Amino acid sequence: MRNELVIILLVFLLINAFLFQKYGIKVVTDSGRYVEYATTLRSGFYFDPHNFWYIGYSLYILLIQLLQGSFTAIVAGQYVIAFFAVLALYKTSFIIWKNRRSALATILIYLLFIDISSWNSYVLTESLYTSFTCFSIYCLTLMYNGKRDFWFIALTGILVLFTIFIKPTGIALAGALLSVVMYTFLKQLNNRVVFAGIIIFAGGIFLYLVNRMLTTYLIMENYQLGEVIYAVTTVTDRPEVKSLIISPPENIYQPPVNYPPLLKIISFFFHHPLYWLRLFFTKAGYLLLHVRPFWSWGHNLFSLVVLLPSYWFCVKTLRQEKAKAQVVMFAETYLLIHLLSVCMTSEDWDGRFLIPMLPVIFLFTGHGVACVFDKLNRS
Repeated sequence: MRNELVIILLVFLLINAFLFQKYGIKVVTDSGRYVEYATTLRSGFYFDPHNFWYIGYSLYILLIQLLQGSFTAIVAGQYVIAFFAVLALYKTSFIIWKNRRSALATILIYLLFIDISSWNSYVLTESLYTSFTCFSIYCLTLMYNGKRDFWFIALTGILVLFTIFIKPTGIALAGALLSVVMYTFLKQLNNRVVFAGIIIFAGGIFLYLVNRMLTTYLIMENYQLGEVIYAVTTVTDRPEVKSLIISPPENIYQPPVNYPPLLKIISFFFHHPLYWLRLFFTKAGYLLLHVRPFWSWGHNLFSLVVLLPSYWFCVKTLRQEKAKAQVVMFAETYLLIHLLSVCMTSEDWDGRFLIPMLPVIFLFTGHGVACVFDKLNRS
């Protein structure tokens, strides 16, 4: 195992030193509101309807501020945390698959897809959320493997809760964990009434949280404009963005203002199903392929060369490992909620919404790749 850790350390240092040299410290538009919310929290808890769903990241910035740190300290912390997250992901893979090749393959793919590590330089949520997702699934894997003393469960609960509130798509982690807990608990129930009641209650709470999260997002406005990427209609003078705008139907339906967000989405779908599906699958394509018409051919080709085989190995492993029902259910639910959260709202210019999905995808990809090498060695 020592040899694997040396390889991981060297690859991490090489890639991240190059990326820091290239990007340095990136303070962008959204950085300001996270810092502002963190500064406000220094005077006491303050509920902001939109920024509350990013409170985990603002608390991280607040901690750096209390230590008299600057943007440099925020980014440096993200690089350090990212390294330990890589180790956590390695151990997670090893615990699940009991195969060092699977664990090493997972980490090498994770690190070599350098778009993930590039976000360590940005004062944005992606780096911290991705890292804490790795920590969360590591602790949950330990619980799955039998470590269930009170203090460990309590600390894991705090860790997962913090991760959920780093950014709104943290709801995917909550949904994935809920699905496993419900599956484990409910399969032991014989009472159908109690079973249905628990499902309705848990589902109701989850949908309530989703609705609260979506209230501050301009979903219908995006539908009205046919935007695949948020605010893409503001740069129509650039010919390369035409494929990112879908012409909306005439006399487009506008849901009542008093409808909750999810009901607005559902009612809009029933009025314009083909248009909605076209928007949905176009967003899914750009999200999963991680390409953009305004990126270089080299970058787009690199994404396709890495991601398409990764998805194939991931799906193959998910189908073959049904014996690990809880692990598979967690992964499928996590990825599905992430996919829905983007495709029902809007994609982003820089493709950062894919990044938190990749640790889970590469866990299964790495095992699939390792299994191929194991078969070749045996033949």
